[in-house]
Amino acid sequence: MRYPLIFSPLTLTPHCRLKNRLIKSGQSTWLWNPDGTAEESRAADLYENIARGGAAAIILGGCAIEETPGIYLGLWDDRFIPGLRHLAGRVQRHGCKLFAQFHHSGPAAWPRLGEPPISSSTLTVDEIPMKPPLANPCQGMTLAQIRHKQQQIVDACVRADQGGLDGMEIHAAHGYLLNSFLSRVWNRRDDEYGCQNVENRTRIVREILQAARQRCRPEFVLGVRINGREYGAQGAITIEEAMENAIALEQAGAQFINVAGYGYGSAPFRYCPDYFPYPEPDDFMQPHMAAWRDKGLWSDSARHIRRVVSVPVITAGRMDEDRAERILRDGDADLIGLGRTLWADPDFPRKVLQGHPEDIMRCTRCASCEDPVTQPRICRVNPSLGRERELAIRPAPQPKKVMIIGAGPAGMEAARVAALRGHRVTLYDRAPVLGGRIRLAAMIKGCDVENVLPIYDWLSTQLAKSTVTLHLGTEVTPALVQNERPDAIVIASSGEYPLPTIPGIDQPHVLGIKQLAQRAALPLRLFGPRLLERLTRLFLPVGRRVVVVGGQIEGLQGAVFLRKRGRTVTVVESGAEVGAGIPERYLQRLLPWLQRKGVNLLTETHVLSIQRRQVIVSDKLGQRHTLPCDTVMVLMPQLPDQTLAASLAPHVAELHQIGSALGAENGLLKHALLDGRRTGCIL
Repeated sequence: MRYPLIFSPLTLTPHCRLKNRLIKSGQSTWLWNPDGTAEESRAADLYENIARGGAAAIILGGCAIEETPGIYLGLWDDRFIPGLRHLAGRVQRHGCKLFAQFHHSGPAAWPRLGEPPISSSTLTVDEIPMKPPLANPCQGMTLAQIRHKQQQIVDACVRADQGGLDGMEIHAAHGYLLNSFLSRVWNRRDDEYGCQNVENRTRIVREILQAARQRCRPEFVLGVRINGREYGAQGAITIEEAMENAIALEQAGAQFINVAGYGYGSAPFRYCPDYFPYPEPDDFMQPHMAAWRDKGLWSDSARHIRRVVSVPVITAGRMDEDRAERILRDGDADLIGLGRTLWADPDFPRKVLQGHPEDIMRCTRCASCEDPVTQPRICRVNPSLGRERELAIRPAPQPKKVMIIGAGPAGMEAARVAALRGHRVTLYDRAPVLGGRIRLAAMIKGCDVENVLPIYDWLSTQLAKSTVTLHLGTEVTPALVQNERPDAIVIASSGEYPLPTIPGIDQPHVLGIKQLAQRAALPLRLFGPRLLERLTRLFLPVGRRVVVVGGQIEGLQGAVFLRKRGRTVTVVESGAEVGAGIPERYLQRLLPWLQRKGVNLLTETHVLSIQRRQVIVSDKLGQRHTLPCDTVMVLMPQLPDQTLAASLAPHVAELHQIGSALGAENGLLKHALLDGRRTGCIL
């Protein structure tokens, strides 16, 4: 076996034995029933799917101790116990343990959810380490409020126990309520719950553990999640403090320690260690880049904590099977938490165990699952997340001859799914290679943070294993359709990138997306996206001063690419807002970076004319400005293209149009893969 440690069992407690070392980390899904119950919810489908895929345990993120219907799984009332039993049965029948995770956002709570945000201490907007909405001015808790919250948490533990779950993780990490007592960033108290020493700062959590232990069955597991380090704020938890916290919590009865972390600052990465290197790491994070590249930030902290406790230690963050095995081999942790990894592919454990890593759909760290954070979770690369019933791949009632036009991600996914259902599928593209513009996107985005290449690799591999027939370098015409006589056609070709009507737009130093794609096609085939991305740092046939026309995802990602290669960049956007299509997590970091790097963002500004060395624009007041430039790049959202559909519709009984052919509103990768999956399921 290639990964013997990953698939070795672990006795978590005398009553709880895990079949392997892979567990689903706690993440809220926003997929429970509107009343907070679990029965027959979309979340229950999701978690059973993960259990079926081979995870040893699942931690249910975001379980509420007070009424927040429609958001979290309810633990605030006994009426939720039957639903917990139902959920536990669905998960445990696959040999997977099930844990709840208590959650209270504390100072990170949205005021609209009810009571004002509470914390260990009262902090004004000038004192909080992140500005609204990432954190909010908060009200310090009285002793009576502390007792009340402790009682609510202990009651939730009892309900989880009575509901047949195997344990509870007390969430004392990230920027949430209990962490506000552990961290000097928040805790300014001078009483017995202050940060004067480890005994006081851990008191609230220790008392919860002790009270829950008295009321729950002996076999019910109690663990905690804590920050191993915090970054970017005065008073942030150090690894030495975290080690002290872990020792104290183990002595109070914690049966496992789940190690996380948190990043503050003007553009915080918060609880996700993927985001801070985008577009570049903040200065205070530079010393931690080696750990991030090696085994991950949380694993570096877990290594220290595991040395001082005797209970199992969990780590998480950017995990794959090789990193997980190395962490276990080096003794840095006992269990590997997988969050988005199991959202991207719930069958990850089974595929690793069976020796088929090429079949794993990898998380691409796109942040689509948190865009926005207040909506039911989606996954760009796994469209069936939260839609397990709707998008299940079932045999087709009647096999059809299906012609799919366009071998980008939407067309590739539609072809894959349709073939799995038993259809006879032929995939066409005028280009000589698969993937559409995804390899160009990988070169522009880079692969260190967000990485779209796994999408291309996975789809290419799955098509190679399928019955799909490929016709690359082939133009589909009405005559071809008449000759082939398909039962159904799926048009998954690209939308249009027309150049706007501007005087001077046809000059050779003006480049649109179509022209850029044509220029990059041969180098991409010769060198591949990774190498070409590095080579463009040495040589890029673009002038030193660049005006980018278009301020949405296409324009801003182009601006980042150019600025990192030493170009002076001005972005001209006719609308009032920029960044449409960029997930909020990344946009929060991108805009300050562009400002620091001197990229000029001109909104509500129109291009009047393009000349050889300058662009003339008009601002929202009608005033004209001259922008010096050597190159102009028109990086605007694509428009729908109905031309092919109109020409083919008379020749086929069933026609579908998907992906970016429908325009910018449907032009992101998350739209392409969802469209492809959905269409493949309904053919």
